[in-house]
Amino acid sequence: MLRRNSFNGGTAGTSVTVANSGGTSGDAFQVTNGSPTYVAATGTRAPLAAQLNDPDSVQWRNIVTAGRELWLRAYIMFATLPSAEDWWFELNQAATSTAVARLTVGPTGTIAIRKDINNPILCSVPAAVAAGQWVRIEARVLVGTTASNGAVNLWVYQTPEAATTTLQAGATGVNVGTAVIDEAAIVYVPGYTLTADDFAISDQGKLGAAFPSNPAIVVQPVSTIEQAQPVGRRKQRTLGQPGSQETAVPIRPVKRRTLGQAGEAATALPLTARKIRTLETAGETGTAFPVTGAHRRLVGPAAEGDQAQPITNGTFIGAAAETGQALPITPRKTRTLGAALDVSSAAAVRPARARTVGPAASSELAQPIGRRKIRLVGPAAETDQAQPFRRLGREVTGVEGPRRTWGAVLTRRQWSADPPRRTWSASRTKEP
Repeated sequence: MLRRNSFNGGTAGTSVTVANSGGTSGDAFQVTNGSPTYVAATGTRAPLAAQLNDPDSVQWRNIVTAGRELWLRAYIMFATLPSAEDWWFELNQAATSTAVARLTVGPTGTIAIRKDINNPILCSVPAAVAAGQWVRIEARVLVGTTASNGAVNLWVYQTPEAATTTLQAGATGVNVGTAVIDEAAIVYVPGYTLTADDFAISDQGKLGAAFPSNPAIVVQPVSTIEQAQPVGRRKQRTLGQPGSQETAVPIRPVKRRTLGQAGEAATALPLTARKIRTLETAGETGTAFPVTGAHRRLVGPAAEGDQAQPITNGTFIGAAAETGQALPITPRKTRTLGAALDVSSAAAVRPARARTVGPAASSELAQPIGRRKIRLVGPAAETDQAQPFRRLGREVTGVEGPRRTWGAVLTRRQWSADPPRRTWSASRTKEP
């Protein structure tokens, strides 16, 4: 929200009215009281300003702010200073006739902010203005959510178009009520003449100087903590006299281009789900399926240990002597009983026989994870000592270990939508 009026669209000597206060002057006022008058001005205030006497005022009503904060700016010249402190600017909640903040001027030129004229001073800048001289006055009022968490700030620029000033004050944790502001007005000081120019209000940040080009709203650091502003507001900070316009520029969305013949679009497109196809009669689905965990069967109870244990499979290895010499890596070690040493010669690697269920066709489709069954051979006991080989119930006396002969027959099994399974039968034959 931004409203401003330079009074430059009127005619010198005529009254400021609701009808003629807009146009090239800026935003028209909703209410004018008495007969505020367009008067000729010089310097940076040329060509026109507004003069207010008792009971003149100009008001903006029906203000809608994005939050609970309002910033204001006005160029003011007092013909003479009042004999007692009185207010010349007011912020209200018109619907409830509630005073939110008043800017006052005192007989020594002190500018102050009060909630109302009878309430305590919230902050002030002593001896800030002199009679017959233009000053720029800016203020910030943050309406609290309680009577103890409001905030106010005040800046006075004795050089009207200056970018910075040392004449400033602020206060936090103050009572400016809880009613959100919807009315702002420059009003008369009884018995005294007030001249005003370039009046503006905003909920976007500190307004800054109006000359020479009504710059964009800038934010000047203050000693108080500002409330978080809603997303969508963009603050601009400048180091000196800015030269941009006050008008807000809308955010332009970034266009996204796609490959091929697709057109440009400024909207985000939803992610396309990946389809997972299943075997045979299963239908397509756009949802992800959980991964099926493999079933694992234990051979027997296992205990943890910090020493390496020999690999066993129902048979035991006899006592073996350790040696400090490195031995070549062999696929199978043959241990002898008694004083026999390990054979260090490499044994040929016996290739494993691989049988296929049938011709398998390759496919790029995702396949379900098959479950691997581990069949229990027999109870296995763990031991930390090497045991002698026992060969089918009798001790082995030669250097060769026991051998087992296995036979396997592959049987095909009918299946429908479930994955194929393999059925095996096995028998063990006794060696002579």
